[in-house]
Amino acid sequence: MDAGRPLQVHQAICQNQELILEDNDINSKYPGKSQAYATVAVLFVANIMSFVDRQIPAMLVGPIKQEFGISDSEVAFLIGFAFAATYALAVLPIGLAVDRLKRNLVLGSGILLWSIMTIGAVFATTYNKLLGARMGVAAGEAVIAPVSVSLVGDSFREKHRGRAMGIVTAGVYIGIGISLVGGGYLIDYLTERGGLTIPLIGHVKPWQGVFVVAGAPGIIVAIAGFLLRDPPRLNAKDTASDGFLWSALLQHIRNYKKTLFFLLSGLLFMSMIFYSFSTWAPTMLVRTHGLSLSEIGMKLGALTISTSILGTITAGFLADKLTEKGYKDAPVRVAMLACVLALPAIVLAPLVTSITLCWLLLAIYLFAISSYATLGLLSVGSVSHSGIKGQMTAFFALLMMISGMLGPQITAAFTDFLFKDESKLNVSMAMTGGATLPIALLLLWLSLPHFAKTTAEMSGSSQTTPL
Repeated sequence: MDAGRPLQVHQAICQNQELILEDNDINSKYPGKSQAYATVAVLFVANIMSFVDRQIPAMLVGPIKQEFGISDSEVAFLIGFAFAATYALAVLPIGLAVDRLKRNLVLGSGILLWSIMTIGAVFATTYNKLLGARMGVAAGEAVIAPVSVSLVGDSFREKHRGRAMGIVTAGVYIGIGISLVGGGYLIDYLTERGGLTIPLIGHVKPWQGVFVVAGAPGIIVAIAGFLLRDPPRLNAKDTASDGFLWSALLQHIRNYKKTLFFLLSGLLFMSMIFYSFSTWAPTMLVRTHGLSLSEIGMKLGALTISTSILGTITAGFLADKLTEKGYKDAPVRVAMLACVLALPAIVLAPLVTSITLCWLLLAIYLFAISSYATLGLLSVGSVSHSGIKGQMTAFFALLMMISGMLGPQITAAFTDFLFKDESKLNVSMAMTGGATLPIALLLLWLSLPHFAKTTAEMSGSSQTTPL
């Protein structure tokens, strides 16, 4: 036995050296920290611009209706359904492009398209032309989610992706907050000035000037996107084949159907209350507490920016910490915690009579629910190899866009058909949260063992080492 010990030690040393060489080889595929965080910075700013350009029409409903003589239904179609439908049609082809083309080119092209289309509203002399411009914005913005997951996944090791994705998705809430706080002030300012004079275009109306101011910075961000370096794909051997366009996506869904069913269904129910609140919160606060829209815009915008950014970054940090401790299902566990925190807050906030207590509960709700985007993208990325990340994220974004149409409709249905009283909107919102979040919690809990198994398979096919 003693004679064999030197041989055993020698074998152990050789195996250790092989592992070190393998780890160093994999680590060399990751970009340096400066490149990785430059990618995060561009994605963060792109998210801000995306949601400013997406939300700004909601602050211009009055001027747009007056300009074109349209109804509330036509405004809703412009801002809601037409945008969501175009996004849904565009996102799967874009996901395929993310998996097959240089991602910096896909990102820059998308930002450039939606920025030009936002500015293009200045040339909209009819409702249909404005509708076309907004559909172009939707098509461009469909690049953000697939590109973000793919780039972050190939720029950071697993235990650092949560914080990176938290920073990226924090841009969403800054964009929403800027549109709430700044949109009203900008339209008031340009109205007082009588419009805006633009070189080569001339004098434009105040509402048109808002679109120009909102869209123009995106051109600079698009250039930054084009200039990013596209990192190597970690498992290039798994990249989609040249066969049927989405065959790799369909095969992946079939292979991991239990994991994806429970995970995506849980996230879908989380997003229903997220979108319902985003749509109806200002109106609910007007009807329940008699606040003015300007006051709501200022306070809700500031609250959204502060609590949601804190929530997304905290969620990413917690997911990373659990991952470091060996939990392969870390993002799902944190999402479950978010549901537990958000549930009592969203049920009680619309019902309390004290506006101070209402704001406090909404802060808790926004802190918790805002993490769904970060955790959703992290989760989808964790159960997808590099060759399918763009398409799987596109599929996830498509489902979330569908839930974005369903959530507000559920709340409206309670108000219109159950209560038949618009003053009961607060009760309808509480019921929506009370119905959707427990279902989300159950589905996410059911996904835990399947998610952990699938994540282990994905990470086993591509070991990671520190950035």
